[in-house]
Formats: sequence, C-alpha cells, structure tokens
Amino acid sequence: MRTVAVFAKKLNEVSLGCLREMVEALEGRGCKVLCEGRLLEELAEKEVCLPEGTGRFGTGGLAGIGVDLLLSVGGDGTFLDSVEYVKGSDIPILGVNGGRLGFLANVRADEIRTAVDCIVEGRYEVAQREMLQLEVDGKRLPGLDYALNEVAVQKAATSSLLNIHASIGNTYLTTYWADGLVVATPTGSTAYSMSGGGPIVSPDCRNIILTPICPHNLSMRPLVVPSGAEIVLEVESRSRSFILSTDSRHREMPDTCRLAVKVDEVRLHVANLPGHNYYETLRNKLRWGEDRRNEI
Repeated sequence: MRTVAVFAKKLNEVSLGCLREMVEALEGRGCKVLCEGRLLEELAEKEVCLPEGTGRFGTGGLAGIGVDLLLSVGGDGTFLDSVEYVKGSDIPILGVNGGRLGFLANVRADEIRTAVDCIVEGRYEVAQREMLQLEVDGKRLPGLDYALNEVAVQKAATSSLLNIHASIGNTYLTTYWADGLVVATPTGSTAYSMSGGGPIVSPDCRNIILTPICPHNLSMRPLVVPSGAEIVLEVESRSRSFILSTDSRHREMPDTCRLAVKVDEVRLHVANLPGHNYYETLRNKLRWGEDRRNEI
C-alpha cells in the first residue's frame, strides 16, 4: 500500500474535479489518502464528499508519518505553498494542474488516470531542485527563510526607486536603482525573473539569477552567477522600508537590515511522470514554434 498526501487551496471547478477524481482513483487502487486539514474543511463547506477512508494531516509537516508522495492540486502558487509540508524530507511533490500556466504543476486534468497508475506502480522519476536560503541580519526568519523560486526585494507603496547595494560575497557588485531585484533559482527562472526579462535556465544547472525590476539604468542586465555564491543585499529607501518576499510569502522590512541569500543545503524532491520533461513543458506552456496563421 502507498500513502499519498493531497494539498490544495482556493478550489475552482477544474481543481475540484481533479481532486475528487484523483482521491477516488487512488483509494480505488488501494492507496491510503491523507488530505490537509484546511482542505477537508473547505470540502465540507462545499458539501463535497470524499471516500470514507480519506485521512487527515495537519500543519506539522509530513516527515516521519510514512507518506510516499505529496500531490499538489492547483496552480504553481499551490505547488509553492505545498513545499512547506515536505521541505527537509525525501518526500517528492507531484503537481496536478488545476490552475493556468503550470510550470511546476504540469500534470493535466486528462492525465489523472495515467498519473494514478504511475503513482500506484511507482513509475515516476524524482528530480532534485535547489532552493535558496535567506538570512536577515545573520538570522533565519521562520516562514521567510527559504524559497524554491525566488527571493525578491521590492519597493513599498511609493513612487520612489530603491537603491539596492549588491555584493557577491565580500566583493561589491553594483547598486541597482530600480523598483526591486529578483534573486532566482533555475526553477524560478520561468516565474517572476522571466517576467522581468531574466533568462530561462534549466533546473539541471547550478546557478543563481539576479534580475533587476524596472532598473533606471538601461545598462543593468540580468546576471547569472554560480550556485556557490552568496548574494548580500543592503537596501536604501525614501520610505525607510521595503517589501521582502520569498516565493508567495512577503513581509515589510526596515531598510536598515542586511540580507544574505545563498543556495540551501536542503533540496526539494519533485516527481515527474514518464514522458514529461522540462523542455516539453517549456515548449507547450510558452507555445514555442506555434503560428496562429496555421489555425486559419
């Protein structure tokens, strides 16, 4: 018997249908299924009934309770939130796309039966993804000290630019005059960093990407550095504060603090179905090679 945990949030019609079909198919194949507690409460409010054997897990994480796989049902934001339950463990995450773009959650709704077969039979590959570790004034802030996609510094609700003094280790790099700066992993290169004009980097590479957000100096371009580098940031702001975000979590910070970002020793384990690969996902999600003239 395999034990599969399920996490989802803000269920829409698509993700709700995916979740019900997934849970019913898994339990029909003899798997033990655990759903996150708040998800079960939301399903109860929606009067959605799951199979009688469906269990529950809480906010304490999944390590040590015999879970083989975590299913994230939703979009990439849901996938990022699900990391909290498995970080520091060997439990892989498989993303089922009930959202929109879905670089991380790349299992389509019409692949659910195939996905269940692969889960039950153990026919999936597990890749390790690097994450970032963040320290503020030499300390790790609980809930804000790691990122799978990116650590970002952004201006608060004001029109003035930030002055972001950046160093690589002890070597001064530059001062970014910009709305902010994104420090991304290769996994996060297709997220906020890409929106800011950063390069797409295969997650097999070991790099850190620095992408300025709307820099005032046009010669400021994205920079790729080795994963062994430590990025040190000090921020100046007229408002005396800025917004610090790690993936989907954010907090307003005083501009007197010192940020240090580096690759974490902890890796995230990501499950991929047979036939799924990173370059196929890029091609399909970004519609590379497609020409609307061929649809006429």
